[in-house]
Amino acid sequence: MKRLSKKQKLIGFVAILLIAVIIAIVITTSIINNNSQVASEGYSATTANAGSSLISNYILNGITISGITGKMDVLDTSDATAEPSDIAKGKTAYVNGVKITGTYVENTLGTVTGNETTNSEVNDKYGNPVKVPAGFKVVNPDDDVTKGIVIEDVNAGDSNTKGSQFVWIPVGEVITDSSGSTTTITLGRYTFNSDGSTTTVSSSFTEDTAESHNSSYGNAIAKDINDFIEKANSSGGYYIGRYEAGDATATSSARTSSTSDTNPIVSKAGVYPYNYITQSQASSLCQNMYSSSNFESDLINSYAWDTAIAFIQAFSGDTNYSQQRGRNTARAVQKSGESILDYNLDEGDVAQDIRCNIYDMAGNTREWSTETRSITDNPCVGRGSSYFFLGEDYTSSRSDYGGTSASNVYFSCRPTLYL
Repeated sequence: MKRLSKKQKLIGFVAILLIAVIIAIVITTSIINNNSQVASEGYSATTANAGSSLISNYILNGITISGITGKMDVLDTSDATAEPSDIAKGKTAYVNGVKITGTYVENTLGTVTGNETTNSEVNDKYGNPVKVPAGFKVVNPDDDVTKGIVIEDVNAGDSNTKGSQFVWIPVGEVITDSSGSTTTITLGRYTFNSDGSTTTVSSSFTEDTAESHNSSYGNAIAKDINDFIEKANSSGGYYIGRYEAGDATATSSARTSSTSDTNPIVSKAGVYPYNYITQSQASSLCQNMYSSSNFESDLINSYAWDTAIAFIQAFSGDTNYSQQRGRNTARAVQKSGESILDYNLDEGDVAQDIRCNIYDMAGNTREWSTETRSITDNPCVGRGSSYFFLGEDYTSSRSDYGGTSASNVYFSCRPTLYL
């Protein structure tokens, strides 16, 4: 074999080295081009998403957008059937992709038995709170407060008062349907106009706040009118007798004198009214109807009477109940719950005097109150109308006379409860 000269060997080495350099240049150029493309794509993706909130948690799991792979899992709610009334009030849920807020409220009115030793706070079907005095049960637990929630004495008093009934008058915001609509009943003293609207009470009529239970004119006043106002507002309501006060022992259509003013007082249907009593006797009977550390009983005051009318006009459909009058009948004084109205004295249209489960505020007997009229000889104020004053007075009337010794067949009263 012929040996290569030194010159030939040098030429071969240079050729090999040149080839290696060319290969290195090609490889380097390829790498640079590839990296440039990757950098360009990364720059484009970053530029496209600059200033956006596009993150993996906002993209469905398995989907890639502009180089970002999603992580979000979505629950399919298209087959859900719940409605707001199925979900607890104030709680939220998603149905077919739509967020809904619950309206369901557990109606607990029927849980009160009358055997409780303390007051109970329960709700109607719309969530309106109702406070029930110890010893009373709710008679109509399926209703709501706009219809007039009735409570009945089970163990609150004695054998005479047992069965007496009272109606809750809500104060404040009242929820009126399952959608949460509201109406506000404001505790106050009102003068009602001919169309049922209200104005300011005349300055000649007051609710005395003196510590004594008698005003400077000698008429009996409320136990503590400020205490009533505070508790009615804080409790969200108070109670008035469902019926005119009745004489538990009366056997005739009208008591004939005020000599039997110590007979037990009740608030029951089918009982003859406790008439022929003075304003101070009416006050004493109502204040002593119950003796309890859980609640107070008293003769109805002007706040309780006027706010009850406002409540009735708001929810009974009779927006002018304040102007209704009683109708005369063959009997001078009817049993509680039996009086009727005369809408039009000329035409003689009649209807039973009941609104929101409250009876006889417009007719049968005029009812003493704790309000004071600033007249020395006639400070006692009666409310409503009676068979005797047919055509003269109406539900919201304030009597323009009433001495401290006045009593008659057409004067009775109505108790209140507050807690």
